[in-house]
Amino acid sequence: MEQQKSDEIDLGQLFNKIGDFFKSLGYRALKFLAVLRNVPLNNKVLFIALILAGGTLGFYYSSFVKKKFYESSMILSSDYFNKRIVDSSIDKLNLLAAEASSKGLAQVLHISDALASNIISFEAEPFISEKDLVEMEVLKEQLKNAQLNSKNQNVIDQVIKRIEIENRHAFEFTVRTLSPTAITSLQGAFVNYFKNNDYIKNRIRINHDLLVSRKDKLKRDSQKLDSLKRIIYSNYQTMAQQSRQGSNNVILSDKSVTNPVEVYQQDLIIYNQLMFVERDVFLQPDFEVVDGFTEFDSPASAGRAKIVVTAILLAFMLGYVIVAFREFNKYLSTIS
Repeated sequence: MEQQKSDEIDLGQLFNKIGDFFKSLGYRALKFLAVLRNVPLNNKVLFIALILAGGTLGFYYSSFVKKKFYESSMILSSDYFNKRIVDSSIDKLNLLAAEASSKGLAQVLHISDALASNIISFEAEPFISEKDLVEMEVLKEQLKNAQLNSKNQNVIDQVIKRIEIENRHAFEFTVRTLSPTAITSLQGAFVNYFKNNDYIKNRIRINHDLLVSRKDKLKRDSQKLDSLKRIIYSNYQTMAQQSRQGSNNVILSDKSVTNPVEVYQQDLIIYNQLMFVERDVFLQPDFEVVDGFTEFDSPASAGRAKIVVTAILLAFMLGYVIVAFREFNKYLSTIS
């Protein structure tokens, strides 16, 4: 009984100490807020001077120093893109844009010097994050493993197709310029900059040649099947006339060795394949612009009001730093 009472006393002391701790913490927080309030009140001249100086500098910077810039983004997709190629290409453009002369950038992009002089910088980010790509690949592998032990293989195939990420090879490119009218003029030059890359250009050409070759073969196969269908149709008409015996019934002999249904089905398959190949030849999905640059009249840079307010807040914070340094200096004087 005495042991139980001792335990109850210990728990009560513990809760009391916890309560005292939180009370002390709240008191210190209030005391800190009081100090923050009293510092500007006790140093009015300093803070007013800093606020006026910060506002003046912010106004001068936003009006005469900082240049307005405009930006726009485009989404470019290519089966041959990877982050290393894109980052390397963008870094080269930014180095050229940072040079004093705009001739280098104009020569690389095949644009005029006046247009190149308006370009500030470029940025590129994957349209689909690498984390999402990894998660989708892991999920697809899990589904494929489950498919081996499942009777519903068709259902799993459909699920795998649905989770395929579109635009997985797409990148979002952002351009910053000093003039909004320069943005739309850059789209063709920027696209050609990547399209004329030796690595990408060769693969686009090879893929196009393969598609054209496949298209021609499918056309030839389709023409042969058309000829075969005409022969089969004519053959069946002849056999029907020979086997008709005074009735409307048609009796076919064993002379036919070809299933006409299979021929027509194969012709339909080839036709569908030909349509897909012609679509790829026309659209060139291995390299395409998903969404182009858009010209905006409003600048993307911070406005004058925002810059002035930011400068005032920074000046206000500087006041606390100066007061803290001054008080610390006084403390060092007392102990020296």
